[in-house]
Amino acid sequence: MKVKDVMTRRVITVGLSAPLREIYRVLCEKNIGGVPVTDGEGKLLGMVTKTELIDVLIPDYFDMIGDFLFIDDLGALEEKLEFMPSLELFIAEDLMAANIVSINENASLMKAPVLMTKYNVRRLPVVKDNNKLVGIITRMDICKALFNGASGLK
Repeated sequence: MKVKDVMTRRVITVGLSAPLREIYRVLCEKNIGGVPVTDGEGKLLGMVTKTELIDVLIPDYFDMIGDFLFIDDLGALEEKLEFMPSLELFIAEDLMAANIVSINENASLMKAPVLMTKYNVRRLPVVKDNNKLVGIITRMDICKALFNGASGLK
């Protein structure tokens, strides 16, 4: 079985200039955890997930601290959110993860869970040889294909 046999073909995407609030709206309305970012020709450029949306709210200096779980009261951080520049200033190009893992539509289905586990991702954009987005495959898509296809597990 190949990835293209299982993937979702009708993929919701956003462009580079999609505002943060539009991306948030799409994720909520469609009940999805991430959305591919494409150019006008459908070429995959990156991905914005809920993680990237939340990361906008975390100050950069937390990366330098490393482990900040010893801080019990993050009230000062919450107060700073009130003075944060407008979230309207952020667009997909600013938020997206550009170095994302994708999978070719003709790859073996079993390659998808291997990549997902190795790179700790829940979904993989599916591309043709020219990096054109043709679908997306999630962990649930794989489970449905494997368990519904296995005898006695329906």
